[in-house]
Amino acid sequence: MIEKSLGIFETNSVSSSINALSVIIKENSVNVINKQVIGDGIVALIFTGNLGALKKAFKKGAEHLSASNEFRVFHIIPMPHKNLLSLFGIRG
Repeated sequence: MIEKSLGIFETNSVSSSINALSVIIKENSVNVINKQVIGDGIVALIFTGNLGALKKAFKKGAEHLSASNEFRVFHIIPMPHKNLLSLFGIRG
């Protein structure tokens, strides 16, 4: 297990994901790892960082998108197992 957390931030469109990404990456302790277009316009952005920084950044991103109803959900997994991280090409 590692000390950093894994975060997933979902939006309803590619453009809203770019908009949210602009807000989220301003948090210094957050690193974008990947994006995945799931289908029907849904986009999942994958991040790593410390737990507090991810929570703060994701809340800012969700608030930024709240007026447009483009935010779906976010999940943060504290100290994920290295095998989970390997699914995203991250070395633990």
